[in-house]
Amino acid sequence: MEIKKISRYLIYLLSLFIISLGASLSIKANLGTSPLICLPYVSSLITKFSVGEVMFVFTILFILIQVILLRKDFEKRQYLQLIIGTIFSFFIDFSLMLVNFINPTGYINQMLLLLISCLVVAFGVLLEIKTEIVYLPADGVIVAISKVIKIEFPKVKPFVDTSMVLIAAILSITFLGYLAGVREGTIISAIIIGPIVKVLKRYLDPYIDSLIC
Repeated sequence: MEIKKISRYLIYLLSLFIISLGASLSIKANLGTSPLICLPYVSSLITKFSVGEVMFVFTILFILIQVILLRKDFEKRQYLQLIIGTIFSFFIDFSLMLVNFINPTGYINQMLLLLISCLVVAFGVLLEIKTEIVYLPADGVIVAISKVIKIEFPKVKPFVDTSMVLIAAILSITFLGYLAGVREGTIISAIIIGPIVKVLKRYLDPYIDSLIC
């Protein structure tokens, strides 16, 4: 039983790394990042801090938003998001270092890398969902909003993701003078990652369950 529990936590940590790797690949594709990383990426370009450092700041901000929205209904265990967010922030910078050598040339190669990044993120998200440990801070905000307005998570997520992308676009144009991190790849990522997760779930569920259940 303890082995399964340890396995669950190890797979959860692996899921965070895989998601960060997928996000880093989307940055290297240079066709627009996924909604998850879009705002931190643009903020990093503006502030000159690393994406991971900015992600840590957003981790704190997202947790504060959840506490404000949920108040006494905020589960104490969700404070672990601070630890998870810190680990994820480190993984982002580490992943960017790992893929630093990848510099696709030509639109087709960029698009291929973007699609690979979506597949990688989707696999990581599937593992994260299956382990049911703690929300990533960005997802925690969506869960909090869905609880407050009493609308299901899948219906709230597209609106929150869209809001994040719009804020990133506005900040980019205002402070950088051009549109950074928001392109067709952002839209593609937002549209296809969910369906890819469903397909992977259909085929990989039994194997993942055997490791964590």
